[in-house]
Amino acid sequence: MSPTAYGAQELQLAYVDGTPPSFIYSESTDNLWDRVRAGLELAELDSPLTQVHVDWYTKRPDYVARMLDRSRRYLFHIVEEVQKRGMPMEIALLPMVESAFNPQAYSRSHAAGIWQFIPSTGKNYGLKQNLWYDARRDVAAATQAALDYLQKLHADFNSWELALAAYNCGEGCVARAIQKNAARGKPTDYLSLELPPETRHYVPKLMAVRQLVLNPENFGVELADIPNEPYFTQVSLNSGAMDVRSAAKLAGLSVDEFLSLNPAFPRKLIKAGSQVSVLVPVDHAEVFQSNLDKGEWDRWEPVTAKKGMTVAEIAQQFDTTPERLAEHNKLHLRNGRLIKDQVILAPLDKAEDKVLPAATWQEAEAAVTEETGGTPAEYYVVRKGGTVEYLARKLGVKASDIKHWNKLKSSRLHAGQRLVVKPATSGAASVQLASGAGKTNNGATRYTVRRGDTLYSIASRFKVSVSEIKAWNKLHSNNVQAGRQLTIKRS
Repeated sequence: MSPTAYGAQELQLAYVDGTPPSFIYSESTDNLWDRVRAGLELAELDSPLTQVHVDWYTKRPDYVARMLDRSRRYLFHIVEEVQKRGMPMEIALLPMVESAFNPQAYSRSHAAGIWQFIPSTGKNYGLKQNLWYDARRDVAAATQAALDYLQKLHADFNSWELALAAYNCGEGCVARAIQKNAARGKPTDYLSLELPPETRHYVPKLMAVRQLVLNPENFGVELADIPNEPYFTQVSLNSGAMDVRSAAKLAGLSVDEFLSLNPAFPRKLIKAGSQVSVLVPVDHAEVFQSNLDKGEWDRWEPVTAKKGMTVAEIAQQFDTTPERLAEHNKLHLRNGRLIKDQVILAPLDKAEDKVLPAATWQEAEAAVTEETGGTPAEYYVVRKGGTVEYLARKLGVKASDIKHWNKLKSSRLHAGQRLVVKPATSGAASVQLASGAGKTNNGATRYTVRRGDTLYSIASRFKVSVSEIKAWNKLHSNNVQAGRQLTIKRS
C-alpha cells in the first residue's frame, strides 16, 4: 500500500498498516522532497550491496551535493510525470543512478542524457537522433520515453525490481536469467537471479539513493528544499536556425544554464524547421517569448566559404568571431587557410546580408556527414591499452573509418584520448555490421542475437513484427538466447 494520503493537513510521521514510519503528504506542501518521500513504495531490499552503496555515497558528500543541486532543475517535472502514471516515486530518483542528473552524461556504450538511452532503445521509444537534435538528451522527451519503457518492462515482468534490472541490462538478459532459474526449480525474483555485476548492483544502488532522500543527515549532506512547482516550461520555436548563444541571450540566461535545460542540440544550433521545443525557466518564459517575437537575433544559414580564406576573414564578413564560427563548424585548414571550398554555417541578420554564396541545408548536412561519418557527434574516451582495432571490434565498425573520422595516421592511441565515432546502430545495414548479420541464399537476412536483445527490439530494428520472426524461425516463446541465428525476411 502506498503511504500517500492526500488531503492531510500537514506533513507528519505516521504508521501505515503497522509498517515503519512513512511520510504523509499534503498536496499543499511547499517542499518537493516531501512529495517524493510520500510516494516511495518499493520494499527494502535484503541485500548487503545496498550498504555498499550507502557507504560509497557517504564517503562522497561533495559528489552527492552536486548531484542534488543538478536535480533541482528536473525533479518537479519527473515527479509530476511519475505520479500521473501511478508509478513508485523511486523511479523519479533513477537518474541519480543513471547519470547523477548530468544532462551531458555519455557512457562507453553510447548511452546519453539523464536517463542514459542507448541509440537503438531510444529510437524504439520515439527519440529522434540526427545531426542537429538528439532527443535522448531532451529532458522532457527522454523522461516520457523512459517512463514508457519502464511501464512496459513492469508489464512484462510484473515486478519493479525486475523492470529496473531489465532497464539496465535489457529484457533478454532478465528473461534468460528467469528461464535459467525456472528450469532449475529456483526462485525467479531479482535477488535470486544470476545477473551481470552492474545489474546486481543496480537496484541496491537505487535503494541507497532512497535512503539518502529519507535520511540525508546520515550521508553528511543537506537536502535543501525544492519548490513544489515547475522549474521550467516548454516554448515552441517556429523560426530560422538559432544558435544556443542567441537563444540564451533572448531568455536572459547564461549559455551554461540554457544548455543545462537544452542539451539535445549536438552542434549547439537549433535547426530551422526543427519540430522541437526548448525549455526555459518559468520566470524567464515571458521575456524569452517577447524577445523571440521581435526577431532581433542572428539566423544561421549555410554558405560556401572559399578556398584560401582565413577564419578571421570569414568571421569579419559576418560580424562575428572565429570562436563562435568554430562552435558550429569544423574548418579544414592548412597554414590557417581553407584547403578547399567548404559549406559552413554562418550568422545572418537578414537574407540580403549574405556576402558568400548561399548553400543548402542538404549540403551542410553532407559536410557534417563527412566530418563525423553521418551521425551526431559521438565520442569515445580511450582507456589504458586501447587500440584502434579493439575499438573497431567493440563498436562494430572499420578501423579505417575510425582513423578517417579522427585523421589518425597510425593505430596508436593513448589513454584519455577523445575520438569521434559512428556507432553502427541505425538502419538495416548498420544492424548487420554491428551484429554479424548476413544474407542467406534466398535474400533473407541472417541475424545473430546479441546479449540484451529481445524479439521486440530485433523486430523494431528490422521493421517487422514479433509474430513474423517467430513464424520464420519456428519459435514457440518470446525468449531468445545470445548467439542464436535468426532468419529475417524482407518483403
